Amino acid sequence: MIGIVVVSHSRPLADDVVALAQQMVPADAPRIAVAAGMDDGSFGTDAAAIALAIASVDSPDGVLVLLDLGSAVLSTELAIEFLDGDLAKRVMISPAPLVEGLLSAVVSASTGASLVEVDQEARGALQAKSAHLTDGKHSPELLQVARPPAKQPAPNHRVVWRATVRNPHGIHVRPAAMIVTSLRGLDADVTFSNASTGRGTARGDSLSSIAGLEVACGQILEARISGPDADTARDVLAGLATQNYGEDLKPRAARTSEAGSGHPGRAAAVRAFGDVPAAAERRAVMAPVTQVGLRPPVGDYRPLTPKDELARFNGAVAEVDEFLDSIIAGGEAVPGILEAQRMMLADRELQHGVVGRITAGFSAVDAVDDQLTGMARSFDKFTDAYLRERGQDLRSLRRMLLLALLGRRLEQETPDEPRIWVLEELDAATAMRLDPRLCMGVVTIAGGSSGHGMLAAQARGIPVLTGCREAAEITDGQLVAFDPVAREFWPHPDQALRVELARRNAERTAAAERAQLRAHEPAVTTSGQTIKVEANIGSVDDAQAAAHQGADGSGVVRTENIFAKDLTAPSVEAQTEVFVRIGQTIGGPITIRTWDPSGDKPLAFMPNQPEDNPALGERGIRMMRKVPQIFRDQIKAALLAAQQVDLQLMIPMVTDPEEMAWAKQQVETVRAELGVDPVPVGMMIEVPAAALRVAEFAALVDFVSVGTNDLSQYTQAADRTNDAVRQLARQDSPAVLELIRLIRAALPGIPMAVCGDLASDLDATRTLIELGADELSVRPGMVAEIKEVVRAI
Repeated sequence: MIGIVVVSHSRPLADDVVALAQQMVPADAPRIAVAAGMDDGSFGTDAAAIALAIASVDSPDGVLVLLDLGSAVLSTELAIEFLDGDLAKRVMISPAPLVEGLLSAVVSASTGASLVEVDQEARGALQAKSAHLTDGKHSPELLQVARPPAKQPAPNHRVVWRATVRNPHGIHVRPAAMIVTSLRGLDADVTFSNASTGRGTARGDSLSSIAGLEVACGQILEARISGPDADTARDVLAGLATQNYGEDLKPRAARTSEAGSGHPGRAAAVRAFGDVPAAAERRAVMAPVTQVGLRPPVGDYRPLTPKDELARFNGAVAEVDEFLDSIIAGGEAVPGILEAQRMMLADRELQHGVVGRITAGFSAVDAVDDQLTGMARSFDKFTDAYLRERGQDLRSLRRMLLLALLGRRLEQETPDEPRIWVLEELDAATAMRLDPRLCMGVVTIAGGSSGHGMLAAQARGIPVLTGCREAAEITDGQLVAFDPVAREFWPHPDQALRVELARRNAERTAAAERAQLRAHEPAVTTSGQTIKVEANIGSVDDAQAAAHQGADGSGVVRTENIFAKDLTAPSVEAQTEVFVRIGQTIGGPITIRTWDPSGDKPLAFMPNQPEDNPALGERGIRMMRKVPQIFRDQIKAALLAAQQVDLQLMIPMVTDPEEMAWAKQQVETVRAELGVDPVPVGMMIEVPAAALRVAEFAALVDFVSVGTNDLSQYTQAADRTNDAVRQLARQDSPAVLELIRLIRAALPGIPMAVCGDLASDLDATRTLIELGADELSVRPGMVAEIKEVVRAI
């Protein structure tokens, strides 16, 4: 049976004509594809869309194309030029009228008529109407219309579907890919929007457009569906929502350390690449540079005819897809990352955009560059940091497609001597192919610390320095050096620096080995002061690592990390169990930081309305006042756990004494209901206003802990994740250190801890103790070394 393609300047017109024609033959109807209108909803015809439509209904019996206006003929003729020779020979453009011709063609094709016979029937479709209007006679019955069964939905059947998204990172690339693939093959027109923000619309077959809606955790994804399979499409979407769009949001008991790492994929990367030397990613390195561009030079590329350029592009897509699949099959990939890239590669918007540019006369190289650069830039504009990082994945695809078009191997060319690699940004596919024996380290000109490539490289023990714009001026083969710990970069190192870096590395290695030997001894200064060195914990696995390092307890248990994947608020029993497990595992007192959801660590069971600046919005105690029962349940769990382990409570994001007074009242109410003994209650100081008014909190707290991560960026109005201002957000800046001094002076006799990244800085340990810190809560892997530094003070 032949296939039929309808080409029209208007998508609604084409859809309605096809719906009418399909009623003519309820069974054994020919396949019909529509290529109508432009992607933005405007009128017009697109040769690329027509070519794809013809290919989708291709049959050995041929394909008949019916169209509306004259310019559609030109687009269709151009589309046929891009088809393979055999397929092009099977296509016939009919001069038949669109409406009457399609009705006749569908009926004729359903009988098994040949391509020529169907075309003849379509051409003669106006004879009866013409005879009736010109001769004044009654029109003979043209067609015997068979009506569809009563249960079949009307052709204009429309439904609306909505669901609240529970995925921690919302509908990003991987969930969007699941939506696209699940709807594929259904006879339904689906458009999505973000009902919470009003952002939209996005076609149901465009992965990047759906991800671009920025539907965050807690927001509502809406779909408007029409067509014969509308109800089926709605059911498919409902099922996907139930399954969290294919993401594994495991219950608490089944989680691994990945759930609490704060970096999806990092734990999996470690498993994939095996064990690496301790502190390998902290090496200072010096070596010649290998420049690796995300845009390989294309000056030697020689474009051919549009048809040949289309074939080149299709070949490049197949080659990149095979390459990514080979990495995945080899067990080298961080789960989900490269699968998502393969989905992006097959994205309708990407392929349609490239093919459209090629049909307009661009070379395949220029078409790929233009389309993927534009798509990556649209991701760069997203407000969500996680989605912004996905622009890196698109640039990675751009690079691989360009390499394939240039006939170069996609496997990274490995130099025959140790080198430092300089890239614009480190994509996951490149990081996963690095040989740690020959790649001494990686310097990126752009890119943040949460990119997939950054995490994969660090998991392999490869030092990485991100956001080093100075590296853009480095030439291939130039000797450079960098220190990932101090974040220093030297474009022209000399012999003296080589000696200095060797000294740093020797000291770091020796310190790590020496520290591990005494990891379980107390950290006592030379003057006899004991400093508690605790660990920041986000999972039971973190607690195990901290215990191995000799941690004196946990200064911060990040509860939102532990329960990040829960779709509903965890029960009191579940929270109690995990608190007890952490306390028993680490073997020391633990500090439960109450819920602190934010833009970079959302919780599906918390209100999650979009904010212009989430870092300055409803976080910590501010959010808890909107969900007091969730807050009280956590307090209850902590108080119950305190019957088995040494535990205290800490309130985050406190600005005003009244907030702390409210929190204390909630704690006391729950304690009285349980009839248990009180536990210490303290606060994090991460807001400058709280630091400057800290004396007003003296009667409300049993201890304080300085969170230098937020305190530094709030004090200096500099986002520490923004490469352009990162240096302004230094946690050891004079302003931050002065605030710590003021806190200590205003709270004599009250224990003061430091729990931000500054506490894990070996060079800052002496300063923090001299400023009056009684406790330091650090990354689990740094506990032993921080203890050793304390002993030397």
